[in-house]
Amino acid sequence: MPTVITDKTDIKSIEEILANFKDNDQVNVYSSEMSPIETAIVFNDLKISNVIVQKENNTILFILNNSTVLQRQISRFKGLTSASLKQLSNFENMGDGVLWPEIPTADTSLKSLIQEELLQKYKLQIA
Repeated sequence: MPTVITDKTDIKSIEEILANFKDNDQVNVYSSEMSPIETAIVFNDLKISNVIVQKENNTILFILNNSTVLQRQISRFKGLTSASLKQLSNFENMGDGVLWPEIPTADTSLKSLIQEELLQKYKLQIA
């Protein structure tokens, strides 16, 4: 199994490295700068596959390609609370994050969603 050691830290750069290999190749990619969450995202090829906005329930569902569903309250995203349903529905799913072009303060990443999920699950706080 090939091993790649890089100083690249962002997911897009890692994906570019992996693009040099065949689809079914298994490759070990290591970066001293990657967080454990980023490493898990890359090695498990995690992506946001679908986003469902339910304004009436104050809920956004982020569905991952491994069938995991991450549920968040709309009110947890700066700028989305007062957004119309049209604005809420106008998002771009980038796979590694979701962008709201009309409300850039609401953009979120897969990494931050997973990090928040772990903090909630284990009732941890960050100062």
